[in-house]
Amino acid sequence: MPRVTCTSTCNADELQRLLRPRRDVVVEEFDSERDRQGDAEAAAPPDASFRAVGGPFRHYRRTVHIVGHGPYAHLVRRRISQRLPTPARAWLLGPLVGRALRRSGADPGEASSLVRQQITYQLSVPVWSWFMTPLVWRELRRPRTDGSQPFWAPAERLDPRSGQVLGLLCLLSVVAGYLGTLLSQTITFAFDEFGAGLATQGNTLTAVRVGVLLALALVALADRRGRRPMLLFAAIAGCLVAAAGAAAVGVWTYGASQTISRSLSTAMFVLLLVIAAEEVPAGARAYAVSVLTLAAGLGSGMVVWLLPLADLGLRAWRILFLAPLLALPLVLFCSRRLPESRRFSPERSRAGDRPDGGSAQPAGGEPTHTADAAPPSEPSGGTAHSGLEPAGRAERQARRMKRLTLLGIGALLFSMFAAPASQYLNEFLRTERSFSASQISVFQLSINTPAAIGVLVGGRFSDVRGRRRIGALGLIGGATFTVLRYSQAGWPMWMWGILAGIFGAASVPVMGAFGAELFGTGNRARSNGQITVLGVIGSMIGLQIVGRFTDAGGEFWNVFAMVAGAPLLVALLVLLAFPETAWRELEDLNPEDARSASESPPSAAA
Repeated sequence: MPRVTCTSTCNADELQRLLRPRRDVVVEEFDSERDRQGDAEAAAPPDASFRAVGGPFRHYRRTVHIVGHGPYAHLVRRRISQRLPTPARAWLLGPLVGRALRRSGADPGEASSLVRQQITYQLSVPVWSWFMTPLVWRELRRPRTDGSQPFWAPAERLDPRSGQVLGLLCLLSVVAGYLGTLLSQTITFAFDEFGAGLATQGNTLTAVRVGVLLALALVALADRRGRRPMLLFAAIAGCLVAAAGAAAVGVWTYGASQTISRSLSTAMFVLLLVIAAEEVPAGARAYAVSVLTLAAGLGSGMVVWLLPLADLGLRAWRILFLAPLLALPLVLFCSRRLPESRRFSPERSRAGDRPDGGSAQPAGGEPTHTADAAPPSEPSGGTAHSGLEPAGRAERQARRMKRLTLLGIGALLFSMFAAPASQYLNEFLRTERSFSASQISVFQLSINTPAAIGVLVGGRFSDVRGRRRIGALGLIGGATFTVLRYSQAGWPMWMWGILAGIFGAASVPVMGAFGAELFGTGNRARSNGQITVLGVIGSMIGLQIVGRFTDAGGEFWNVFAMVAGAPLLVALLVLLAFPETAWRELEDLNPEDARSASESPPSAAA
């Protein structure tokens, strides 16, 4: 279990701050009745202990020990001398003490206290703790006086359950990212073995996307049977079907296996976004989408890491299709620990079609919202709802159709550009720039790794500043720099590729959050599945346009400049027509869920 021990020299005000509960990356309360009484009497106890009541911690305890009192300079000398080995004290103690006094700017004779804090903690985030622990360790050593969250954390802190669920969802997102990237990274090598041309590639990429209808069926079932069973089924079946693609004997068998595998990975990612939106606090939904996107990017990157194996021989690309078998133990690990979404219940799901929009029994308690994170006032562009009066059936259906139309058109137009820009990149690099598989791998990693910056910035700022401006900026920048990437050679191609990745990635958490936020619990998964279908239709149109024009002798950059108008239209829609959803509870955005949320008692698990 990680342990933080830090000793500091404090004046009276700083001492009082250390002896009070923290409200930053963790929310504390006194851990003993004596500490509570001492605080009530406005007399600081000689030491204090605290436990966590907020934050993604499975275990947390902080104890404060006042080691001694005296002049500031004397305590600084005492603290530093304890850290130095005895032989070095004569040489180093004086210069180090002088430096510490100059940096602090404190009066050497000021009455001060020497305080030692000991913090033991265990994060509730599974597996990813190796990455999170150093960041949390640094924050616990240097508490924030303004109560704000660090840049790497969500704007509204997670609770233990949401931290655990989000960590498990990220593991499954890695699997979904790998399964969803196999086709685009291997098709040029597989069709080289099969003797198929670029037009056949375009037809296959288009045909594979018809399998999204299977994804739509799975996510629609998730509104009736539950998010968790459908997600785990899609993960297991997707790994097995992808592995079967290693035995493909031609274009038809390769395309058939990828049709099923890609549809299952699509259903996985839709359900991941839905569960995340239903589990995390209102001020952390875009952040959740961003970390899920980064995890999916890690899975996609694994395909790129393994891509040089395709250079080993004409049939070596098949090795990449066997790797998903190694993910099955990971899926089993998640299945034992992942709970059902706290907002889902069969009663609430059926209530989505009832005229009053009510529900007899809520899914799992009130949504989490910390007391010190107040949402902003009603932003422009949205429709205000009290969340108390259930909408009538006609009003509810009209609102859902309006939102579904907006998001569906946005997904269709965006995919018309994004799908061919991604799918044809390897073909462009191999044929137009004469890249080998290893060079393609290096290029993909070089432009996609910095895209993590865009995902994090987009998720964080869209939670803090609002969705619409961040989303529009990302869409415009991503489209512009992508066209420039296809128009240049040499180092400018690499530079534009990096910028396209960063700006385009910033729009991903925004659009993902919109899809999960703007529909009620009873039809959230089905609506996102329908949006995905429209996005796939857009990708099919875009693939056909780019494939046919380039096959006819057109240059890639000219064709992409022609279809770049599609994401620019999406940017205008986001700015002018989309509602602002940051910091608004799902029950406020979807009044049909408000009644069941108000009837539910506070959940201890939350």
